[in-house]
Amino acid sequence: MYTLRSDHGKFVSAEDGGAPQGTIDGRPAGLMTANRDSAGGWESFTIEKSDEPDFYGIKSTHGFFACCEDEGKAGYVAFNREGLTAWEKFKLVVRDNGEKISFESQCRPGYFIKVWGDGRVSLDQSMWEGEPSPNPGGYETFTIDPPFKSGVIPGKSVIQGQLRIDSAGYVDDVGRVLPIGIHIGDLFSKFVRDRAHAQNLCSVASQAGYPVIHFWMNLGTLGDYWSGRECGPGYTDNFWGELGALGDLRDSYGLKGGYNLGDYKLWSGDHISFFSQLGDHLAARPSETAAYVFGGNEAWQTGADSKEEIESALNAFRAHCATVICTTTAPPSESAEDIAKWCSGDFYAIHGYRDAEDHDRIRHIFSVPWEGHPPDAYGWQDEPTGPGDGVSVKASHCYNGRDVDANHMCALAVQSLMCNQGFNYFCEDGVKSDGDITRWAGFHEVAKVIGFVPVDIMGWPGPLHFGGSQSHNRVFSPLAEDTLRFDHRLSHDGRIFGIFYGDEGSLSAKCERACTLDFLEMDGTVTETRSFTEGQTLTLSFRRSQGGQPGYTAQVVRGYMA
Repeated sequence: MYTLRSDHGKFVSAEDGGAPQGTIDGRPAGLMTANRDSAGGWESFTIEKSDEPDFYGIKSTHGFFACCEDEGKAGYVAFNREGLTAWEKFKLVVRDNGEKISFESQCRPGYFIKVWGDGRVSLDQSMWEGEPSPNPGGYETFTIDPPFKSGVIPGKSVIQGQLRIDSAGYVDDVGRVLPIGIHIGDLFSKFVRDRAHAQNLCSVASQAGYPVIHFWMNLGTLGDYWSGRECGPGYTDNFWGELGALGDLRDSYGLKGGYNLGDYKLWSGDHISFFSQLGDHLAARPSETAAYVFGGNEAWQTGADSKEEIESALNAFRAHCATVICTTTAPPSESAEDIAKWCSGDFYAIHGYRDAEDHDRIRHIFSVPWEGHPPDAYGWQDEPTGPGDGVSVKASHCYNGRDVDANHMCALAVQSLMCNQGFNYFCEDGVKSDGDITRWAGFHEVAKVIGFVPVDIMGWPGPLHFGGSQSHNRVFSPLAEDTLRFDHRLSHDGRIFGIFYGDEGSLSAKCERACTLDFLEMDGTVTETRSFTEGQTLTLSFRRSQGGQPGYTAQVVRGYMA
């Protein structure tokens, strides 16, 4: 049994304990309210799966499901139905490791169960700055006790149907998507050897809110490094059957696959034949299992002779499966020459910069579309920096005891989305997944950034920095030649979103254009709202992670121009 407490601190109640259709004292029987200071029987519920994978019902202790009356048009919600049909089904948006939950109506998509200050409950849209928002806010969010631990964590972060790219960014069958995934490279290798371990990986990834798992289908070129983990057409018995079984497992958790060939030359077969079969395999699946397909992982070091060679194989894939987006491979570096030499497809892939300091790694994400001249408007940071020696970042740190922390990982994800790039959470257990992947910094936090980054941001005019070349439209400018940066975007309707970041110490900027900003924690919590006038100074104090203590090297802001 669960209790639900509204943003106003009151418990949700099923009046009358739920009741058949009708009225009591002029109001609908079984009305849902949120006006109780404590929880008893009427304030206790079960959340039950429906016959559709991503939809649930809310059931009172007396056995009645919450119903959006008149297909949601009546506005109110009442516990008065004994079965689960469209009016009683909700898509769940689960956050904060299962502690927060919102309910979106199936019969009226975009409408959530909302609690008003007086305890009234209605079915209504979430609003942001006077406009309907696809993401639930405080009035549409409940604290659930105990935390909700479903096998599927659906919501706006989950890709509904097929992931695609249009002129304004990533979309699925419902609308705009902010593409965040998790890199678990040896997932397929683990699956064919230890199904229980692979299932646990899918479970914890789903619970954390990641909609995509990026994995390699083919491993072994690097010799002893992959000894005992080899997989692929040349190693795995019943390869296509096993790949399909892994797809079934991910489907059961609501997880799309980032299908990466992995090592490019490993078996005697040809790549055109392999990708033709992969196209048939994915096209035949009953659900849209693949988010995207990669022609190879760092194919320039595992046997590919050219980008064109990979393109030929991907063209064969498209001939058999035209709906799944694909790309060639990540280049050896972020230089314009390497990107041009190796990147092509529906989007470009990048392995993030892993050297130097936190602010350098954040800046490099911005630099790819700004200076690297990628071949496509949209990309994906499929292997960014991350915690653990397996990601080969610690050795490059300039200060002893430094490590990548959650604030930095979330900053990388925010910067990627703001710069038209998807982002995969990456850590040591995302390479060889032998340990507890949930213990790494940022694992629980990164997927949550999609809750506060504007869902349509990739369609805004291009990102800005606050250097001199942007003096005509930048919102802040530097006061000194130091490491502080403010990368940001402005929408056509005056919204602003951006990220301040820099090295340790107090760093300042000057406001160039009047604005009001919310200062956000990396879970979307607003810690402060400030209005700035032209010429006003903003000072931020950053600190490095050190000796296990988390750092604070990035500040996200969201607001609007005055």
